[in-house]
Amino acid sequence: MVWIYHERQAAALCGQHSLNNLLQRSQFDPVYLSDIARTLDQKELQVIKDASGVDSEDYRSRVREGSGNVDASGNFSIEVLRSALQTFNLTLVSYMSEAIKKSGVDLTMRSGFILNRDHHWFAIRQINSRFWNLNSMLPQPETISHFKLAAEVEAYINAGYSVFCCLDGEGDQNGALPDPAVEEWECERGVASYWWKEEDLLKGKSSNYEGHAWRNVGEGMRLDGKAPAGGQASSGDGGGSEDEQLQKALLASMGESSGSVDPSQLQNMSEEEQLRLAISASMQSSEVDKEEEEVEDEPAEDDPAAVKLQIRLPNGTRVVRRFKETEVVAKIYGYVKKEDGTGGGKALELRAGFPPKSIASMKTQTIKEAGLKGESLNGRWT
Repeated sequence: MVWIYHERQAAALCGQHSLNNLLQRSQFDPVYLSDIARTLDQKELQVIKDASGVDSEDYRSRVREGSGNVDASGNFSIEVLRSALQTFNLTLVSYMSEAIKKSGVDLTMRSGFILNRDHHWFAIRQINSRFWNLNSMLPQPETISHFKLAAEVEAYINAGYSVFCCLDGEGDQNGALPDPAVEEWECERGVASYWWKEEDLLKGKSSNYEGHAWRNVGEGMRLDGKAPAGGQASSGDGGGSEDEQLQKALLASMGESSGSVDPSQLQNMSEEEQLRLAISASMQSSEVDKEEEEVEDEPAEDDPAAVKLQIRLPNGTRVVRRFKETEVVAKIYGYVKKEDGTGGGKALELRAGFPPKSIASMKTQTIKEAGLKGESLNGRWT
């Protein structure tokens, strides 16, 4: 028996759904993909910085534009999808590229495709010698015959879609996608309600719940911790359902960028609003990272905007350093990391005041707004 995994549309996360449907498992979540987008943004900025410097209009314009790889709704770029697939030694190559045209490989010999138009992504994949349209906007997977595949792909291209073939990591061989689920226990690798028996689909059945031993798995918790309609929220500490794991991931992402997050803050939000908030928090974290990387020169002592801070570095050294009051607090973190040099990848914690409190939640504020003028800061690695 063969099982087919088909994630349905949530918010604007079709990029995530297309990847998971292509791989036939719940492999990626929005926080993981947002982290990839953040890394790509940083690399792109570094290229511009190396070419023209941080004071160039190109660099400043790119910073003003924000992320070029994910927006607040969860729309991910092709480069994010490509980077995610690298973990499976796979890549995506345009169907219209010279490499594909010269390969001479018949379309029906390809293992899978990703299609895109107007921010919507979806997958077509070969499973058990049949091609399936796994568009997350469809109520269920739809089979495409080998005979009609070429005509379908051409129709999508004529309708304005970009088509990408799934190849191996080198981009010159057909991509070896993970095997589909052939045992019911393998359905643990995805949300229960997204699995379909191939034989049921071929018989035209419109429900994927009948006789499904895992039908109640993955229904444990909303992102805000509330029980789902007609059910009880899970309270276990184990791996949990995908919903529970996603909740933890999103709350962790939001907590990292805003100091701390109370799940009760999410109670009146829809799932789409919660996802938007989490992705926005991830993007905000990306902006903070950029600020930390770009340590400004120390202002002159007679600069009217200069303020002095006393800082105890994690290595025990005490320094007095001037910053401009208009610089964001993240710049202090960047300076301490660079000056101390003993972090080894650990997280930096800076505390101020009495009793000492973390200033992590102030990273996006200016030093003046945070009221840190003349403060003594204590740093440590955590």
